[in-house]
Amino acid sequence: MRLAVIHDTRKPDLPSRELLEAIKNKGLTPVFLRISGLSTSIDRHGKVTVFYGKHKLTEVDGAIVRSIGATTSVEQYVRRLTLLRELEREGTVVMNPVDGMIKARDKYGALSSLSKAGLRVPETLVTEDIGLAYDFAVKFGKAVIKPLIGSRGYGSVLVDNPEIAFRIFKTLASFNQVIYVQEYVEKRSYDLRVFVVDGGVLASIQRFITKPGEWRTNVAQGGKAKAYNPPEEVKEMAIKACEVLGLWYAGVDIAETDEKGYVIFEVNAAPDWQGLAEATGARPAEAITEALVKRCKR
Repeated sequence: MRLAVIHDTRKPDLPSRELLEAIKNKGLTPVFLRISGLSTSIDRHGKVTVFYGKHKLTEVDGAIVRSIGATTSVEQYVRRLTLLRELEREGTVVMNPVDGMIKARDKYGALSSLSKAGLRVPETLVTEDIGLAYDFAVKFGKAVIKPLIGSRGYGSVLVDNPEIAFRIFKTLASFNQVIYVQEYVEKRSYDLRVFVVDGGVLASIQRFITKPGEWRTNVAQGGKAKAYNPPEEVKEMAIKACEVLGLWYAGVDIAETDEKGYVIFEVNAAPDWQGLAEATGARPAEAITEALVKRCKR
């Protein structure tokens, strides 16, 4: 069985290396593929061929998508998603499934789906109307402005002055960027990352702020991780979030608040796990590989 790990770095990053090692340790053949190096074609008979570089891609039973890369145009984004769909149609088991990745990548769309499923999320606005965004910032006083697509907390800004928020909104609009803004939810001194694989919770951590003046708990932003066994309510929320979005594995970010109870901030369909693994001893790469192998054998 040949299993691929798909990313767009020239060399595998740490999670990709761990996945390749886990595949090898199961006696299977690991393959690392840069998504920008993959191509597809249709001949006059309707036959689809997938290429890697100039060579036909030999049979790949399953693929774990770690990243579709930092796309710089709509065309590039659409092409890469279409490519992954072609792999699915040609019989490769893609993890996470493309539909689930698309839902999770759009942060607002994901929160909307979760909210409709009865899961608590922050009050959120996505708009291209500066005035409407300004009214939202005035209403809450303290708001978080985020990229609509992104991870690791990069680009997220906390503002407690509507006039400063207005300047940010105006700048975003000048670059034809949408405005994605949330109420600032007062949480405890930590939030939770719940790592779900194949319908169950593999491990969970509390993430604490360690930098003075920082408000983000992301490990990539200097947050400290500590192993944590969350209550059943949190586990059920995380598992349900993955079911709603159609994900086979994900990192679900949840905060405990005094006013609203537990609130889901985000669901990451290609989460990093170094901090979680170091804090808990969990081995996500092995669990993810096992989940993919099980589906490839169906």
